[in-house]
Amino acid sequence: MMIFMPSICFARNRTADSLLINCMWDYYECNKDYISAVDKNLYIVYHFSTKRRNALLYLIPTMYSIARGEKDYVGETYSKLRYRSANDYEFYRQVTCGTIPHQRDVMPILFELATPNLYNVHLYRNRILSPFHRTNRFFYKYRVSRVGGYAVIHFRPRSSNTQLIKGEVNVDLFTGRILSLKCQGEFDMIDFKIDAIMDHRDLHSPLPDQCTTEATFKFLGNNINASITSFYNCQTTLPDSIINVDDSVLMKKLRPIPLGAEEKRIYEARQRQEEEVQGNDTIQKSSNRLKEMKDVAWDIIGDNLINSTHKQTENITLNVSPLLNPLYMGYSHSKGLSYKLDIGARYAWNTHRYLTLNPRFGYNFKGKQFYYTLPLRMTYNPKRNGYTEFSWGNGNRTSHGALGEAFQKVMGDTIGMPDFKDEYFQLINNVVAFDWLEIITGMVYHRRESSDKALMQQAGLADKFFSFAPSLTVRLSPWKKGPTLTANYERGIKGVLQSNLGYERWEFDAVYKHQKKSVRILNLRLGAGFYTQRSTDYFVDFTNFRDNNLPMGWEDDWTGQFQLLDSRWYNESDYYIRSHVSYDSPLLMLSWIPWVGRIVETERIYISALSIDHTRPYYELGYGFQNRYFSTGIFASFLNTRFQSFGCKFTIELFRRW
Repeated sequence: MMIFMPSICFARNRTADSLLINCMWDYYECNKDYISAVDKNLYIVYHFSTKRRNALLYLIPTMYSIARGEKDYVGETYSKLRYRSANDYEFYRQVTCGTIPHQRDVMPILFELATPNLYNVHLYRNRILSPFHRTNRFFYKYRVSRVGGYAVIHFRPRSSNTQLIKGEVNVDLFTGRILSLKCQGEFDMIDFKIDAIMDHRDLHSPLPDQCTTEATFKFLGNNINASITSFYNCQTTLPDSIINVDDSVLMKKLRPIPLGAEEKRIYEARQRQEEEVQGNDTIQKSSNRLKEMKDVAWDIIGDNLINSTHKQTENITLNVSPLLNPLYMGYSHSKGLSYKLDIGARYAWNTHRYLTLNPRFGYNFKGKQFYYTLPLRMTYNPKRNGYTEFSWGNGNRTSHGALGEAFQKVMGDTIGMPDFKDEYFQLINNVVAFDWLEIITGMVYHRRESSDKALMQQAGLADKFFSFAPSLTVRLSPWKKGPTLTANYERGIKGVLQSNLGYERWEFDAVYKHQKKSVRILNLRLGAGFYTQRSTDYFVDFTNFRDNNLPMGWEDDWTGQFQLLDSRWYNESDYYIRSHVSYDSPLLMLSWIPWVGRIVETERIYISALSIDHTRPYYELGYGFQNRYFSTGIFASFLNTRFQSFGCKFTIELFRRW
């Protein structure tokens, strides 16, 4: 039984309106201990209506079907929703039917908007700062009016920004529990309106009983309307063995309410089309079959060029990123333009043992180099993150000052020494021995070959170098909310597999991410590495201090990388000491500027420092921001206190969160 404690909410000496707003904020914190795991049967019916479209719609992920097909589509899903907390819930789609060809996912972001998570910092997964969470109170203005036995709390943002919404909620006067919600907002070119009624049967449930989402997508002359209605308390519970079954007959039995007139019209139109095809004569059937085969072929080609591919059977899962998609392009001042492709394949014997292959390919246009990494991983103990992994890949073309000097003594200054290509093979085993201790053991083999072997031979220098090294990495997390400490030891052994490089190397790293209020994040990183033994001065190669050959997006490792550092510096010093500090905030500086700040979602400040051989201390200062279209950062580098260079980094974020 749930026990309400109004005294907790009204203990503050404030006005009645302020007390009620605080009571709303306190509701989840006061009662979360009474909220147990929730399993819901969720029925969703949706309708897409195309008002205007053009050829550019083909280039938008997940919109291929709407771009070339009918103007109206309808669909239904019956799913199991398992809710554990505001940050832990999952959907399991069990039955589906509709008129979208091949049951493709269209605008999947809309289905996330169908489930508002009122009591979390974000209203949706990492999207929209919730006005019903206390830490976001600085971003909203509130006004209270009373109607009968409940109060209406109106909220609106203090500044116009796509991270914020406006609307109203009906709140219980005594408990602060939200009874219903009406709001509107904007996200990634989608204008949406939410109308939700909270669950009145189970007061423990933080989920709605019913939610209607109306959305409009407008982009470069395209105009798509969508409506999604969700029911969270359906009575029929299906066995867990039923997964993503396309069955219109079963859906009729599961449907909690009759279809609307518009949905019926679209279903009936599709049925008439199918009956007309079946009623044609043999010649016409043959012609239609040929046309259908051509349509299917073009569907496969067009869909895979623009959209991610996801295939799943009982044991096998396959994911392929789009072949032509600007989302996978990036630019940095030091690396120029780059493009990448990700593939993910998984074969599962059972939930405790599975094999994964996640190849990653990329091309850097400035360096004219193709990159690849093929990691094959066998997971044998997911609970302890136990896995064995074999990786094959290549890294940046590298060189070394000492080898370059030897080359110039023979060839002179008029000819530059060619770079060396680096190919590696790595075998590791990872296991979490204790909750605070992770151990990684393995070995790595590098094969470095000159890009111009004849020129190196002409200079009387070796054109191939090989190294074989066992390694041990220990990762410590002794504090629940403290830094993660990593120590790595690697020893090169000469004579194994033609290895001619012997060395002993140590590296230490500390990473700390402090989650502040309102999703503000402070990232700290401190690292050091050094060689205690080397048989030659050639090819310094650290694990944690290396050049990133394929710049990625905002959520990748921007905060732990130097953006303007010359690539040769990574391989010149026997030691390094590095530090990085970054601070993320959803609304920091530009966000408060009218017009411009409306689309700035997250901002970040960077400070990085480096100390290596043969140079003064090196620093980088930077500022970056992310919006729906792109993420960018501008950086300035300094040697000691003297300005050295200025550059930028840019990646496309458009539809990345779809």
